[in-house]
Amino acid sequence: MSEHPIICKITRDTYMRFAIVLAAFMGFGLYFFYDAAIGYRKANAAMLSYQAFARLGEAASKSTAFQWEKLMAEGALIPTAEGHPDCAAGDEGRLYPLPPALDAAQGYPAEVRDYAAMTKSWNECWTAYSTRMHYPIKPGDHAHDEGAIREQWIGGGVCMLISALLLYLTIRTSRRELSLRGSTITAAGQQFDIADIESIDLRQWGKGFKGAAWFTVKGRRIKADGMTYGGFDKSQGEPAEQFMQAVLARYQGDIIDYEQESAPAKS
Repeated sequence: MSEHPIICKITRDTYMRFAIVLAAFMGFGLYFFYDAAIGYRKANAAMLSYQAFARLGEAASKSTAFQWEKLMAEGALIPTAEGHPDCAAGDEGRLYPLPPALDAAQGYPAEVRDYAAMTKSWNECWTAYSTRMHYPIKPGDHAHDEGAIREQWIGGGVCMLISALLLYLTIRTSRRELSLRGSTITAAGQQFDIADIESIDLRQWGKGFKGAAWFTVKGRRIKADGMTYGGFDKSQGEPAEQFMQAVLARYQGDIIDYEQESAPAKS
């Protein structure tokens, strides 16, 4: 019987699964952070600006050119909250954060100041303004207050923490192996001798199951994960199955429900 070691490293499919999940959580995290820092603030500016254009369009239809000029000399398109120049004031003391680069107190934009254009069609003025500001023509119907933005920061932070945990698990998994060197087995980061095994549970072993077996060693159950380490790809010689067959060839204890016909018979 050959005594050459059988070493099963992490499979490419396992790396891919880790990579997909990691990319998903990092993507969600970055998306949450973008909304908190930029997206929600820009959406607030767009919605509040649209409402202001609609309100001013109605006012323009009831004003004279002189009254309009006087109105444009004071106020701003989006009035900011007292003591919070980067937030618009809402009902019940709510604050709606605005983009840092938006000087909401600078007064009315040129598209609003054009009395003739606003009287003719405030929608056309809004289209021109929204295009210049890169706002959607039809913004959302509600603003995002500080609480909603705080939730985005928290959501992003949770996703990044999960990403960090997944990255740690990926690195830890990549450094482990499922191997047999002589009579010494390495599995789940632990080493033990075949002679110390009390029983082997193979009810979930094989590609058709979960690819996992459990060795009971001195009362402890130690997992041998064949799907993660080695795998059952026939084009590569089914490394995990080679490992298990080599173990079973040297093991004389109890086996629980091993269903493969290739399993060696026990006396």
